[in-house]
Amino acid sequence: MDIGSKVVYPMHGAGIIVEVEKEDFYGKEMVYCTLNIVSKEMVLKFPLATADKLKIRDITTTQTILDAMDQPMDREYLTTSNWNKRYQATLDKMKIGTPDEMAQVIVNLKLHDLAKGLSSGERQLYHQAMDILTSEIMLIEDIDYDSAYNILKTALEEVTTCEIPSE
Repeated sequence: MDIGSKVVYPMHGAGIIVEVEKEDFYGKEMVYCTLNIVSKEMVLKFPLATADKLKIRDITTTQTILDAMDQPMDREYLTTSNWNKRYQATLDKMKIGTPDEMAQVIVNLKLHDLAKGLSSGERQLYHQAMDILTSEIMLIEDIDYDSAYNILKTALEEVTTCEIPSE
C-alpha cells in the first residue's frame, strides 16, 4: 500500500492512505499506514503487516457493488425471528467487509425492515453498512456523499421491490 492508495477498512469505510511511515513499537520497527476515511472526519492508523488480518482491501467498482446487491438473498436470515442471531450474523458479514457481504447486509436488512421492522441495533448496522458502501462509491466515482448515497439508495430500492419471503 502506497500513499494515495484507495482502500476499504471494514466497519469504518473507504479512505485514502495519506502517510506510510516506520515507527518504533516496543523496540521493533514497524511500517504504519495512516488512512483518511472520506465520509467521516476520521483518521485511522494501522500496521501494514496486519492489513490482511484486518481485511483491508482495495476499492472495487460501482458495478461490482451493484451486482452484489442483485444476488439471491439469505432466506434463513430473513425468516429467523431471533433478532440477536440476525444481529450477530450481520456483524460477522460486516467484519468480513467484501462488497458481496456488505451488499447482502444492506439488502437483507432493508427487506427485513420492510417486512417486520428492525431492532435499534440492526437499524444502526444498516446505517453503518450504507455509510461504508457510500464511502467506497464516493472514492470510485469521485463524487460527494449525497450523490454516492443516492446511487446506492436507488439500486437498493430496485432490488427490494421483489416479493418479501414469508416465514
